[in-house]
Amino acid sequence: MSIRIPIANTNNVISRNIVKQMASDGFLPVIALEAFVEGGRTYQAYKRGGFDEARERITEEFSGAVFWLGGVTALNALFEKLGQKILKLPNINVDIAKDGSHNPLANYLHSERTKEGAKILEKTMARFKFVKVISSVLIANAFIGFVLPKINQAITRSYHKNKPLQDNTPQINTLNPRPTMDTFVPKSGNDKDDKKDVSFGLNLLSIANKFESDRNYKLLAVDAGTASGRAYSARNNDERVEILFRDLSSIYFYMFNMNNMNTWLNKLEQNGNGTRLDPVSSEFATKYMQGYMEDKKQQSIKVEEFEKDMFGKKDAQIPKSIQDKFAGDKIKIISLDEFKTELKNIVPENKFKEFEQVADKMSKLQPQIKDMSILTEGQVKDILTGGHINNPEFLQEFFKNRFGNTFMEKYKFVAQNDLDAHKKELVDYVKSIIEKAKKSNSGEITEELLRKVSNHNLKMNAINWGAGFVTSALFLSTLIPKMQYMITKWRTGSDAFPGTAQYRDEAKKSA
Repeated sequence: MSIRIPIANTNNVISRNIVKQMASDGFLPVIALEAFVEGGRTYQAYKRGGFDEARERITEEFSGAVFWLGGVTALNALFEKLGQKILKLPNINVDIAKDGSHNPLANYLHSERTKEGAKILEKTMARFKFVKVISSVLIANAFIGFVLPKINQAITRSYHKNKPLQDNTPQINTLNPRPTMDTFVPKSGNDKDDKKDVSFGLNLLSIANKFESDRNYKLLAVDAGTASGRAYSARNNDERVEILFRDLSSIYFYMFNMNNMNTWLNKLEQNGNGTRLDPVSSEFATKYMQGYMEDKKQQSIKVEEFEKDMFGKKDAQIPKSIQDKFAGDKIKIISLDEFKTELKNIVPENKFKEFEQVADKMSKLQPQIKDMSILTEGQVKDILTGGHINNPEFLQEFFKNRFGNTFMEKYKFVAQNDLDAHKKELVDYVKSIIEKAKKSNSGEITEELLRKVSNHNLKMNAINWGAGFVTSALFLSTLIPKMQYMITKWRTGSDAFPGTAQYRDEAKKSA
């Protein structure tokens, strides 16, 4: 029985899409946090340092956020275009990450040529991508860490030149000399130590890939340069300590706290399972299962029948003849043609065409590699197992809810591990429906139960991700600035903004 497949992401409830985006590993959660951070830190700065500190803080936070969030990405795009023009490459942006079932660069090198018709070499792409991402990171760091602080300080200096500061706060002993690199790098009397070969096992392509495609790598790369650049550009040591404490302690709450809290809260509520299907995908799966019930023309279905129809054969195994054909280490694959050849020997003749059609559709869930269609080990198992949630037509639309069309594009990369993890979330979601049905008095699946589980999924996603967001916003906007000010007061005995210590000193001398 074939079930009608819902159209991907047709859910018209805005709340589900908002929660889904907040739960993503994209930039939206960080952008939303930044809005709270700018308001909170500017307010805290005004309470302590008045107009001077508040103006510097909003200028630094807003301008820095633009480059922090979008600087590397925008510069990557710019240098991509420049590199393509200089190297006469086709106007195609290819991902360079790869795994056992996805290899966009291999497809690119196999299919594309330079504008002069020459073959494109992997080493050319490696050097190009590496130079591109490193240049993007360095420029973004230079602006946030060195250029912006100087501009900010120049504005404050100009303001006080025309309007001298009148302040009676105790003098802060902060006019210490700017540190040199010798301050941070210990001198070594052993030349051998300086000549050690430090290797991280990364080639140019793998390094470039991390900074080109991974959000956290992009942000951490800029964070490192930002913190060190701002510290170097600080006007005195007390301001330097504040900057380092603020910027370094903020990293966890910007990038890791929300995901960690969501995982911990999920484990508490789901008996140790730290993941949960996003609310848009859960609604999509619910509509699919509602379609299954409509096709059955039944108000309720016994849980055993539902479980069998959804998951297929429990005891399905991959025959050794097919297992021997798999290639790869962590991710095992087999060519579609090889699978079909072996399939003839393990399924009844009258069923072969049906299995062959499923295999053809399943192979389209990832792009071909050098014009060869493949299947992963998990997909082979799904073909032999059957069941509605293993239907490749359903899975294609299901994956679109999370990844768009990129998982099927030959020059784009979506990790097989991410696809498998999303499929596991689906399996866990369907199992949760079955468990609730088994605990009910009727032991049956109903549309009411399907809707109830979907709504519970939305609620728990919103609560768990919301708790992480609120915690991060609280620390970033209020608690970290307050701790930063406490450190300065403990070190100097004053609540005054150390950035304008020079102008207070000058005002006292002229008084």
